[in-house]
Amino acid sequence: MNASSTSPEAAEHFVMRRMSLRHARVLLALHDTGNISAAADLLHVTQPAVSKTLAELEQGLGQTLFVRRGRNMQPTPLGRRLLVLAGKLDADLQRAAGDVATMVRGASGEVRIGATNAALARLLPIAITAMKRENPGVTVSVRTHALRSLFTELQAGTLDLVVARAMSQDEPLGLARVALAPQPEVLTMSAQHPLARTPKLSWEVLSRQRWIWQLPGTRTRLLMDRLWQEMGLAPPTDLIESGDAMLALSLMREMPLVAVMTHDMAVAAAKRGVVVMLPHAVDLGLGPMSAWHLPDTQGEAVDRFKQLLVEAARPEGGAAGAQA
Repeated sequence: MNASSTSPEAAEHFVMRRMSLRHARVLLALHDTGNISAAADLLHVTQPAVSKTLAELEQGLGQTLFVRRGRNMQPTPLGRRLLVLAGKLDADLQRAAGDVATMVRGASGEVRIGATNAALARLLPIAITAMKRENPGVTVSVRTHALRSLFTELQAGTLDLVVARAMSQDEPLGLARVALAPQPEVLTMSAQHPLARTPKLSWEVLSRQRWIWQLPGTRTRLLMDRLWQEMGLAPPTDLIESGDAMLALSLMREMPLVAVMTHDMAVAAAKRGVVVMLPHAVDLGLGPMSAWHLPDTQGEAVDRFKQLLVEAARPEGGAAGAQA
């Protein structure tokens, strides 16, 4: 389509006044499926209806939005920009629908949180407890996935907050961040381990023990491998690889193991008699615990939950919250 067939002013007017949720969902379906037939099946409409909607968009903007690449349709630069807008429109509507459903069933709001293991031992339980104490009608939803997936969901609008640790190079652009608390790593050993009470264990001795190790390809695994390289030692070879903290704790109850944990998780596990904390330095440089959110206005419940996270991150606030 000729790029000059529509003026910039007319294209802007089309997006502001005529672009609808129907257009947005067709764009998203075409991107997700790669062709008109599959997009029609996904949307439960006819192929001509999808073609007509795409034509309306391209005529209104005077630009081609998708081009064929083999069997698939790929978005042009303008198409990709509109996909971002379409995704936000769809996410906003889904959020609004969820809020309406929440209010209809008598609740008074929802906070959708994505979290990694480091947030689960102390910060989130304290903040969630405080939120439910203040407002029982607020629904708190927590999802635990890989950090990259959580950031993707946050950017798409399907999460309100991500509570985790991330190095600066892993943090997506365009998000607002609230720093919460330092969260250094701690070397732990199963309380039942024969060496658990041995003073001054060397790294050489530790390297011959059975470890819980992070999964290949993760940032933590890369940093753990680098730690051993910097000490001039080969890393352990007797490994159980997992990124699941609950599995790690369950295994440490069952067999003698060594593992690196976040501070809060190690303290909680030590209090329950599952592990002992070793004095070895294992700072991996993953940064403090933080809460990320979109820079847009979040709503009263989400804003309050951010405040409760900040309060839970304070040593005195966390202690008070845990005892209340």
